[in-house]
Amino acid sequence: MDGRWILSICIVLFTAALWRFVTVYWWNPRAIVAQLKKEGIQGPPPRFMVGQIAEIQNMRSAIKDHDMESFSHDVFHRVHPALLKWQKQYGKRFVFWWGTEPRISVSEPEIVREVLSKKFSQFDKSEAELRLANLFFGRGLVFVTGEEWSHHRRLVAPAFFHEPNDRYNRRVRVSHARSSGEATRRKNPEIEISGEVRQITGDVISHTAFGTSYLKGQRVYEILSKKVPELVPKLISFSWIPGFRFLPLPVNLRMWKLHQELDSLITGIIDERRNSVKSGRSNIYRNDLLGLMLKECDSSSNFTSRDLIEECKTFYIAGHETTATLLTWTLMLLGGYPEWQERARAEVHEVCGNEIPDGESVSRLKLLGMILYETLRLYPPANEVTRECVEESWLQDLHVPKGVSVSFAIAGLHQDKELWGDDAGQFNPDRFKDGISRSCKHPNAFMPFSFGPRVCVGQSFAMIEAKVILAMILQRFLFRLSPSYRHNPAMKFGLKPIHGVPLVLSKM
Repeated sequence: MDGRWILSICIVLFTAALWRFVTVYWWNPRAIVAQLKKEGIQGPPPRFMVGQIAEIQNMRSAIKDHDMESFSHDVFHRVHPALLKWQKQYGKRFVFWWGTEPRISVSEPEIVREVLSKKFSQFDKSEAELRLANLFFGRGLVFVTGEEWSHHRRLVAPAFFHEPNDRYNRRVRVSHARSSGEATRRKNPEIEISGEVRQITGDVISHTAFGTSYLKGQRVYEILSKKVPELVPKLISFSWIPGFRFLPLPVNLRMWKLHQELDSLITGIIDERRNSVKSGRSNIYRNDLLGLMLKECDSSSNFTSRDLIEECKTFYIAGHETTATLLTWTLMLLGGYPEWQERARAEVHEVCGNEIPDGESVSRLKLLGMILYETLRLYPPANEVTRECVEESWLQDLHVPKGVSVSFAIAGLHQDKELWGDDAGQFNPDRFKDGISRSCKHPNAFMPFSFGPRVCVGQSFAMIEAKVILAMILQRFLFRLSPSYRHNPAMKFGLKPIHGVPLVLSKM
């Protein structure tokens, strides 16, 4: 009898698994394709289980092997070559498949506004996106949903909503002085600038958010910005396999090992702060990001030690990499357009003289803000926003069934000539002279940090940090693009200059 019961249970479990497999991977995709086709939305036919993942990855990978022939900033075809191909073939609205997840690509700012703001409760982070992202960064603020997201957001927000203070400016001064001192000691005036700004921004976020130094967090940055991204293409290639993240594949074993090391490093930083309070070296945890999270962890059962470690991972990489990439592209543009560099330097000298910008002067650096906005428009830190429809919804005249995602290609919105004019692919900071809302035909066509309730919590911090560092560089150096510079913006864990940005510096 026992054997029969075991056999019966096995048959039931196998039948249930088979039914789910057929439903998820065969029946549902065909039903959704038929439904969307009736509404006039077509796209490339999905490959069984894989969808268009392989085609998207292969086209992006091929782009990296070819430098751009001219110093052009029209980069949509390099960021989303597959989407551009399908847009030409099927129109501005089309459906493509990320594994078994259907994504409707939309490039209309009014629909963007509805999804991210007006109908925020009807759309959430997609399951496929979360499963993959959690492998890279863990479950931090950017990758949690619902009440968990609301709780984490309320907790961390106060750490980022403040004006630059003396401690912040002093850390920027020390970091920049160390970096520029090393640059001027070199016999060769040429410097690869992305590594320099990455060290400066790493030191700033380490000190202001975690109360430690760049050196102590250096291995954390190395893992999150170099080691993990090296595994991303392989992880994406396997992401269509059911339960792949639990399989002992070589790529998963390597990722698990990296996260074990990350947990150990971050736990050491946390324990050091805790011990400083216990030993009496400090009376309080302080009000930086780590201090706020430690207070919550000690007083609330809704924010565990695991949550604390995951948030540290998120903000180490988000607070470091985004600003470093923004500054790298900005310096590339100012190195290539000396007239804009001189205008920016003149503003810095007029507003700040030789002093580091404080809270008042940062707000008066209008031209620097325009230059940074134009850099974010041409080279956005995020390339795509995807939201899954959690309840059947209408977006203007677009019907979105439950379970279907809506996808916005940010580079496409940022360089749409219908929205920005014929010079959409050109560097022209003056388009922001009257503010973001008047820079183009629709204010929601500019979304480097997203917008709505899930807008990037650190965007003000990032812009202030970028302004301060850029102002200090302009005060101290003249620079131009090196003749060895190769213009090759492509996707590499975000939009990056594949060959770096070599600048030729001369001290003021």
